[in-house]
Amino acid sequence: MIFVGIGTAAVFVLLGWAIKYKGAYWLISGYNTMSAEKKGKVDTIGLGRFMGNMLFIMAAILLAAFVCSHFGLHLVATLAFATILPVTIIIIIRAQKFDGNTRDPEGRMTKGSKATVATVVTLLILLSAGTGWFLFYVSRPAEFSLQEGILEISGIYGKSINLAEINEVELVEEMPEIAWKNNGLDFVYIRKGHFSLIGQGEAILNVNISKPPFIRLDTDSGLFIINERTSEQTRELYQDILDQLDQ
Repeated sequence: MIFVGIGTAAVFVLLGWAIKYKGAYWLISGYNTMSAEKKGKVDTIGLGRFMGNMLFIMAAILLAAFVCSHFGLHLVATLAFATILPVTIIIIIRAQKFDGNTRDPEGRMTKGSKATVATVVTLLILLSAGTGWFLFYVSRPAEFSLQEGILEISGIYGKSINLAEINEVELVEEMPEIAWKNNGLDFVYIRKGHFSLIGQGEAILNVNISKPPFIRLDTDSGLFIINERTSEQTRELYQDILDQLDQ
């Protein structure tokens, strides 16, 4: 995953360098679709310098986020990713001062331009808020219910596991290393969904990696790794599973 971050950051640096130092202004969204007349009213040098610097900042943020995530600083990584929204809003607002098309004869921003910027910023905030709410909803701890030989796991990646299909169950203190996410949620300490584990293949996870231990269930329908809200609850669930398997 860190190589993805390095590659993404490198692309941002390359774009910033091309725009700021090589005059590749056609890479700037919005400017590249302007008519020749409108382009003539844009301070391309100032805009290019500004956009290049902001792309360098975005590259630094992305690199920091991926590096922190790689070294297990998941909360710091999430906060770093969260700064992308305010930086994007700053870019949208500050970039207007280089565009003479958004100014009236007195150099003030026109009402139409203000309305357009306000609309874009509002949509970005609403989209981010919606994404945040969805992440909060999906990342809520799963509920586990064990009755009559069936382990019920609630939530969007929930599952009903028949204990009769379990080939092996064990309590592990360390979470197996994740190779990549196939389909699921990877948010701060929450891992839910389908993941590929190094040395163990594919597994369905429903865990908070900051709260060991973890219950590893090798079943006929696949590998599952789960844990409860607290260590004590996880150990109690593990013992309940063992007790029902012994019956």
